[in-house]
Amino acid sequence: MRIPSLRIPSLRRRASDAVEFMDDPDCDPDKLAGTYANFRFVNAAVSGWRGMYRREIRPVLSPTRDSTLLDVGCGGGDVARALARWAARDGLRLQVTAIDPDARAHAYSTSLPPMPRLTFRRALSSDLIAEGLRFDFVVSNHVLHHLTGEQLGGLLADSELLAGLGLKSAGRVLHADIERSRFAYLGFGLGTWPLFRGSFIRDDGLTSIRRSFTAPELRAVVPPGWQVTREHPSRLVLRWVASAGSVPTKKDSAETGSASVSVSVERDSPGGHSRPERALSSHSGEQARRRQGREQTQERSQSQSQSQEQEQEQAQSQAQERSQPQGQAQSQAQSQAQEKMPDVIVVGGGPVGILLAGLLAVRGVDVEVLEQRVEPSLRSRAIGIHPPSLRALEQLGVAGQVIGRAVRIRGGVVRSDGRTLGRMAFTESADRTQSVISLPQSETEAVLRARFAELAPGRLRGGVTVTGVCDLGDRVSVDTVRTGGTTAQTLEARYVVAADGARSLVRDLLGIRSAARTGGETYLMCDYPDTGEYPGEAVLFFERGGVVESFPLPRGRRRWVAMTPTLMTDATSEDLAMLIRARTGVYLPPTTAGASAFSVQQRLAARLVAGRVVLIGDAAHQISPIGGQGMNLGWLDALQLAPALQQALRDPAAAASVLGHYDRRRRRSARMAARQAGFNMAMGGPVQGLRLRLRNGLVRTLAVPPASAVLARAFTMRWL
Repeated sequence: MRIPSLRIPSLRRRASDAVEFMDDPDCDPDKLAGTYANFRFVNAAVSGWRGMYRREIRPVLSPTRDSTLLDVGCGGGDVARALARWAARDGLRLQVTAIDPDARAHAYSTSLPPMPRLTFRRALSSDLIAEGLRFDFVVSNHVLHHLTGEQLGGLLADSELLAGLGLKSAGRVLHADIERSRFAYLGFGLGTWPLFRGSFIRDDGLTSIRRSFTAPELRAVVPPGWQVTREHPSRLVLRWVASAGSVPTKKDSAETGSASVSVSVERDSPGGHSRPERALSSHSGEQARRRQGREQTQERSQSQSQSQEQEQEQAQSQAQERSQPQGQAQSQAQSQAQEKMPDVIVVGGGPVGILLAGLLAVRGVDVEVLEQRVEPSLRSRAIGIHPPSLRALEQLGVAGQVIGRAVRIRGGVVRSDGRTLGRMAFTESADRTQSVISLPQSETEAVLRARFAELAPGRLRGGVTVTGVCDLGDRVSVDTVRTGGTTAQTLEARYVVAADGARSLVRDLLGIRSAARTGGETYLMCDYPDTGEYPGEAVLFFERGGVVESFPLPRGRRRWVAMTPTLMTDATSEDLAMLIRARTGVYLPPTTAGASAFSVQQRLAARLVAGRVVLIGDAAHQISPIGGQGMNLGWLDALQLAPALQQALRDPAAAASVLGHYDRRRRRSARMAARQAGFNMAMGGPVQGLRLRLRNGLVRTLAVPPASAVLARAFTMRWL
């Protein structure tokens, strides 16, 4: 069978006028049914909803409290079914409503076996707004690329209303779509060529890619408050999280003239999207005026009622103040003071603690950071930043700054006895957040501190040492003293996060055991001028006397690390250069940097959550720095803990479940990272004779596809 050639059209501009077969109301009904039936396979492969459910939906759900989710333009309903199924399997209460006004899509979705807590409706988004409904989540899959600028604005306005501040919580919106690129077009075209015959999947999928946005195009047209992020492979996610100052009202929508857009979606490949001809229609001017008139009448009535209620409450308050005894007045003053305490205190202002604080501040959480150091450390220490961590930096709005300062690592090469055993290439992508980059920790920390200062001025308190922590049930008290002084102060917060490193005092005060797993290996490292022999590559020398590693740094420098037989605390950069030359034959130029010796310890705390105190980063798990996992693993902790704390603050009844899920998931990730680090250290240990030949043979095997792809995924931490 001959594979046909795939001609890639020009993708420089959106083909917004391209027409898909499913847009034809008279299209072949059998092919249409086949398309609906195959959406679940396509979406499972390319849409990425499983990962988004794990990262952004599941941490907010509760086993005791109902959460609600709206799938706008559900088409055949495969995404809605998947979300409902995953939540039910995890024992979480999620009520899913899936809407689509197209009769054919609705007929197909309701013809399938019903599922508990899943409802399909033939409705428009404006219908739900008129009913006054609100949802914790509003999602859509592959809808955005069908929309004109005006239609997109209407969809986003509707989404903000539907996910606005309701009676219980502030909602969030996740609109996922394909990103237009040559990689997406070629990959989808070749991947679907022998499959999905008897449907519109392949043809309409390729058309859909031509109609899709790129990330810069989408960022240019969305209003403030919306965030566009790239996800692998070739996906865009448009996010919005409601806050007290960002939630629009019906009156706001009417005054700004944004029309509520009715969205109908029929899922065509890859992953399902809308039919704009019948699906996207603005309300007529007369309908809008009538609805605005009704809303203004209701608002005037509500305003009058609220004014009367406020007058009554004020009179009652004055009467109570005149009658209450002095002790009650003091109690009220104490209560008011308690209300002013921060939501979260983060103990530790290193890169993990300050990133978490920034992610919380972005979400509107009142957070304060206590740092023992008066000035930040200038040591470079951790240098590698992996793609999942760049996602966290992107949420904070500093990914561009960090990437701009860093150097990109394109791949790695493994050598032994002067020969190359294999090469491993990391994914090449136009999306810089999918790269592996190298930047000294001191520079990364400076960017994070500057960003936190913008988000929460004056909330990073340096020179403060924590001396005691006490969980009071509804809050946590923290005893502090000024570093080098005697001034003591007790602070309170609703939650405390221990990000105070491997020797965490907070962890010890709570009596949480930190069990040693493996460790004891010793290393020596130093930064030297780059000789230019391996541009943009990490190099591993698997030699008889032990591993030597080399990584590029910005501004023409390179980090060298060598395993040593003992902890060489008095060694100099010249000593390390001699050791490297003896093992690898590489001559290093002189450097003004000093050598640093360290011993590897791997530990995991017995639990990461103790009531209202949570462990994160090295306080929770100490991982070997070999492989660059330590700081990145802490950042992934922060990426999950930030929404979990936000949910715990917003819904106290769900706090135990949300934080328990954080504990289980991050302990599991830490165990995986520890096993990987253990493998790395074992591979780099000193070996001779047969063991050396066996190890080198294993390295050659791992450097060949498909094992090399799995190994690259592991080394870039995409599975953690």
